Amino acid sequence: MAQVSDLASLQDFDDVIARLEGELAEARTELEDDDALVAARGSVAGAEERCAGLEREQRRLEGEIDGLVARVEREEGRLYDGSVSLPKELATLQQEIASLRSRLSNVEDTELELLDSLEEAEAAREEARAALGREQAAWSEKRERLGSVVKRIEGEVTATTAERDACRGRISAPLVAQYEDLRRRRSGVAVAHMQGNTCTACRVSVPPSARKRALDPETPALCPNCERILVGF
Repeated sequence: MAQVSDLASLQDFDDVIARLEGELAEARTELEDDDALVAARGSVAGAEERCAGLEREQRRLEGEIDGLVARVEREEGRLYDGSVSLPKELATLQQEIASLRSRLSNVEDTELELLDSLEEAEAAREEARAALGREQAAWSEKRERLGSVVKRIEGEVTATTAERDACRGRISAPLVAQYEDLRRRRSGVAVAHMQGNTCTACRVSVPPSARKRALDPETPALCPNCERILVGF
């Protein structure tokens, strides 16, 4: 088969492989992108930490309340059991009980406020967990879908590469070397077709002598402007 025609086919195969590899890279990048899932997990962790902190504070306040209640009961017992009889001592004891009750009331108010905050935090935690569940489901669906895409593209790359290698094997070593050199120097495009009198790669008009040479299926002709191999058929 004509060498120049094979060079054109080789360029087509390389273009297809480049496109497929680009699609494959995009699919793999998207497959590795789990930022939304990581963020959802972070939200759950933050919400759980918030709840845990409030629950610890609630237990501390309950312990403080229990201690204050016990002290009030003990001091009131002393007030009425006759163990304190002097007026001055009774007045001091009554002041102490009043102070304890005031402190107890403040702590109980603080606990009520905390319980409201805990209720809000628990609701936020449940919402964060629900959001995480949705993200996990979306991630599983995306992983399955993109996994299929990656597998399909890899198969296409393998098949196209086999065809490319077969085509390359029909071309002489010097022409392959020339082709590969042009691909390196010309952004991956070594072969250009003519459209009318114009090179499709550089969009510059090709003189008649070069157009005539481009019609030869065996001997490559180069575009005088961009130096790519010209195919005129």
